[in-house]
Amino acid sequence: MLRLIYLSLKTMKNIPSRLLVSFLSLFLLFNSAAYSGGSAPLWTKEMKGGIIWQKVTSLGLLVASTGKGLTGINTMSGEEMWVIEELKNCPENSYQQIPNSPFITMSSFDAPKSVYVVNPLKGSIVFSSKSAGLELVVDKYFLYLSAKILVIGNSKGSKNTEMVMVDMTTGTKLWSKSGAYSFTTGVKDLGNNEVLITSAFFASKINATSGEEFWKTGIDPKTAGMSSVLGMLEGFASKNLTKEEVMAQLIIPPGDQKMFVIAAQKKNESTKTDSKGVKSVSITYSSVYMAFETTSGKHMWSQVVELQHPLGISYAGADGLIVCSSSGGNINMLNYSNGSTMLGKKGNGLNLKGAAAGMAPLTDGRILVVSGNGNNSALTVLDTKNGIFTIDKAAKIKGSVTYTEVLAAGVLVGTDENVNLLNTATGEWYWEKSLEGGAGLIASDLQKIYVFNTDDNLLYHMDVNATAIKPLSSSPVVFQGKEKPKSIEITANGILISSDQNLALFDLKGTVTFNQYFVAPTISDFKKALLIASAVRAAYYTAAYATAFGAASQSIEVKDSQSKATKDVTANVSKAFGDATVKGASYTAAYIAMAQQRFTATTQAADYMLIMTAETKKDIRLLQVSKVDGKVMNTIQIGKDKDPIYDVDLVDGKLYYMKDAAKMECYKF
Repeated sequence: MLRLIYLSLKTMKNIPSRLLVSFLSLFLLFNSAAYSGGSAPLWTKEMKGGIIWQKVTSLGLLVASTGKGLTGINTMSGEEMWVIEELKNCPENSYQQIPNSPFITMSSFDAPKSVYVVNPLKGSIVFSSKSAGLELVVDKYFLYLSAKILVIGNSKGSKNTEMVMVDMTTGTKLWSKSGAYSFTTGVKDLGNNEVLITSAFFASKINATSGEEFWKTGIDPKTAGMSSVLGMLEGFASKNLTKEEVMAQLIIPPGDQKMFVIAAQKKNESTKTDSKGVKSVSITYSSVYMAFETTSGKHMWSQVVELQHPLGISYAGADGLIVCSSSGGNINMLNYSNGSTMLGKKGNGLNLKGAAAGMAPLTDGRILVVSGNGNNSALTVLDTKNGIFTIDKAAKIKGSVTYTEVLAAGVLVGTDENVNLLNTATGEWYWEKSLEGGAGLIASDLQKIYVFNTDDNLLYHMDVNATAIKPLSSSPVVFQGKEKPKSIEITANGILISSDQNLALFDLKGTVTFNQYFVAPTISDFKKALLIASAVRAAYYTAAYATAFGAASQSIEVKDSQSKATKDVTANVSKAFGDATVKGASYTAAYIAMAQQRFTATTQAADYMLIMTAETKKDIRLLQVSKVDGKVMNTIQIGKDKDPIYDVDLVDGKLYYMKDAAKMECYKF
């Protein structure tokens, strides 16, 4: 199944559950049709060679690993479109989708440490580490604006790290560098063939095509003139430090492309000898910051700003760069002009209840700051213009915050466990008791908020301009199979809640229209594949959503249902998929068209779910279940295929299934 765009369980945790409901539904549906019985296949094709595994890429293209090569399959007919013989029998666990691109990566069967970048639109190898002479690839950066790929690795038979630039459209190696560029910590593509690169001791701007340096300077202005010494230290750092120890962030302030800030983590090691002559090594981490002029590389601050805590999240605000500790509750803000610290007494910062986890802008210019506090989250509001918290005591809520929605009276906050409405003026919760179930059970439009409460199993509702929430339903809805609702969706017929095997519909008066349960199968591979496919579909929406609304944190979805961006999101899907991001690349037009088409498909709610069920171990079926009345629309019999080779495209509504060792069937819903 797809290993695509953040598909670990941890990644899925960040995907809104109400979206997963519809996505999982679609996914299950496609599967049910493909396994025999109810639907006739869209096509059946005798494959020329046995298929080891198959994957649907982010753009809905179908690739398969066979004994003769990696094969592209026409999704409309099953015909082979291309074969890359060099990638025959490539291992399934090496397959990865490259985020925000049409490309996929994998290794070859005979060189498991190799990296191949493949363009499935053309069936071509964009980059081969083997051809480039790299035995081990340790990192890669995709420079979409410049249509290049920057690869970091070790040459065959050498311990030295090399930086190689590759033309994205042809796969040609353009240039390589070693020595002073042996420990790259951050890369940012500026477009116009200009790339910012940071290392342990240097910052530089390079011509992506030629490798020529526009400028290169030491990060610390005090040592910037000691380039030869720093170059030697760079080699030492590459052999003795890891990327985790020396992290880096490249930050461009909002509305100011003429400057950028490097935020990095610094490892500090000291040795002490006690009275008995026993030596002990102490390791601490600090975070360092420096601003540069993008054009010239000139230092904008007189000295590096060093804060005595590990590097945490950074937020580029309008009034300064907000910086945080990853190990404690310190938060500060750096002046873009001179690097001075702006929060707290003598600029020593303010204290949060735990390490900062994310930030979300409020409508009045203030910033909602979320921090982790054990099993709870703490929320406060930062006034960046005056450098103060505007509420006396941080508000606490159970669980980790994953969702915020700006409403007229405050912010609706969802964690992985609870939901409540925060009064950002006072820091108090509007609801005396939080609703249980979490962010995945929130659904909203421009008029209403709906939340399903798993404590009393009732559906609650409120107007977006109100502060009080009340039950819409009077009869509890309990799911069978020991499942609790995971997702919620506003449909044309009411409010749908669902889990893997259950779905129930409320009408707009709170009456339960239906509550259906389907017995779960025991074959875990099918369930796993379905969940992955649903997550893939959700990832399209999430990526576009984050871009449209400017989500500030890696962990919190930020929504403003009243904003123009929200209302126009489907009209601006090209921005979500970055038509600017891939400007200049030869695949731009095809990629953007396909990405837009698939994103639009994810925003069109289907009127069915896909659910896998099994009355007995030998009677596994995939069902297409109507969201309107809960009835089965179609059935596909799986039987007892214990090791099926198949994949699902939830966006396009197709399932590809190997009926036997050499026959593939495609089903369309």
